[in-house]
Amino acid sequence: MLKYIIRRLLILPVVMFLVSVILFLLVLQLPVEMRVAIYVPAVNPHLTAQQYQDLLDEIIERRGLTDPLPIQYVRWLETMVKGGWGWSPTWRQTVLEGLKQRAPATLELTLYAMVPAVVFALILGSVSAQLKDRLPDHLVRGAAFVAWAFPPFILALILMNVFYAWLGWFPPERASVWAGPIINSAQFQSYTGLLTLDALLNARPDIFWDALRHLALPAATLALTEWALLTRIMRSSLLETLRQDYVTTARAKGVPEKRVINLHARRNALLPVVSTGGVMTSMLITGVVVIEVIFNFNGVGRWAVKGILSTDIPVAVGFAIFSCSVVVLASLVSDILYALLDPRIRLFEG
Repeated sequence: MLKYIIRRLLILPVVMFLVSVILFLLVLQLPVEMRVAIYVPAVNPHLTAQQYQDLLDEIIERRGLTDPLPIQYVRWLETMVKGGWGWSPTWRQTVLEGLKQRAPATLELTLYAMVPAVVFALILGSVSAQLKDRLPDHLVRGAAFVAWAFPPFILALILMNVFYAWLGWFPPERASVWAGPIINSAQFQSYTGLLTLDALLNARPDIFWDALRHLALPAATLALTEWALLTRIMRSSLLETLRQDYVTTARAKGVPEKRVINLHARRNALLPVVSTGGVMTSMLITGVVVIEVIFNFNGVGRWAVKGILSTDIPVAVGFAIFSCSVVVLASLVSDILYALLDPRIRLFEG
C-alpha cells in the first residue's frame, strides 16, 4: 500500500506541471499590458497616465515579457513557486495573501457540506436498495430526484427566502455584526481559520453557534445536490452488488442478511461512490463559487468572482491554480480510498 501511495504522490508534480503549462498558455493569450498585472505591485493612485505607462514598460522590459516562450514560462513558473502570484487591485492585497485569508472559509463550508452529504447518502442509499420498491425506497428516490433537479442557485434562493427572509433563522454572510469585532480582536486567536473550530478552541460557544447558523444554508444547499447524486449511485451500486454470485452463495449458506450486506456487499458497492467523489470535486468548486456569491459568504469563490468581473488577471490565475490543486488532491485521496476498499487495484499496479 505504501508503494502505491508513493507512486501516486510522484505523479502529482507531473500533473501540476501540465496544469501550469496550460495556465501559462492561457495567460499568454492576453495582451502583454494585461499580463504585466501579475508583476505589478501596489501602485500609487496619484501616478499620471504617462508615469503608469512608464512603470508598465519598465516591468515588461525587466521581466522579459517579450522574450521567447520557454524563457517566459520558466521565469513565470519561478515567480509563482516563490509566491509571487501578483497584486490584486480589486482586493488591495497580494493574491497569495487573499487565498490564505479566504481559503479556510471555503474549506469550512465544503467540509460542513460534504460530510453530512456523504454520510446520509451512504445510509439512505443502502436503505433504499435494501427496501427496493417499498415506501422508504420511493421516498428516498423522490427526494433525491427533486434535489438533483433543482439548480444550486435556485435551491439557494428558495432556502434563503424561507429560512432567512421569512423565518429569520439562518442569516447569510459568515458571521453576525456583533461577532465581527470579537473575531477580529487580539483576544480571539485564529488557530486554523475555520471559524467554528477556532471558536471552540477560544472557548467561545456563542461565536460557534453564530458561525454554525451562518453556515447552515450554504452548506445545506451544497450538500443536497451532492447527496442526491451520491444516494442514487449508492443505491444502484448496492442493488447491482446484491445480484452478484458471491452474495447469492453467502445467502445460500445461511449467512444473516445483515452480515451479507455489511460484510460482503456494501464494501464493493462503495467503489463507484468513491470513484465519483473525485469527479464531484470539480462540481463542488463550481457550486461553492455560486453559493458564496448568493449568501455573501467571504470565501475564495466570492473573492474570485469579484476579481474576475473586474478583469483582475492575478486573481483569475490564482483561483485557477487553487481549483486545479484541490481537484488533483481530491483525485489522489479518491485513488487511495479506492485502493483501500479494493486490494486488487494495489496488486494489479504493484
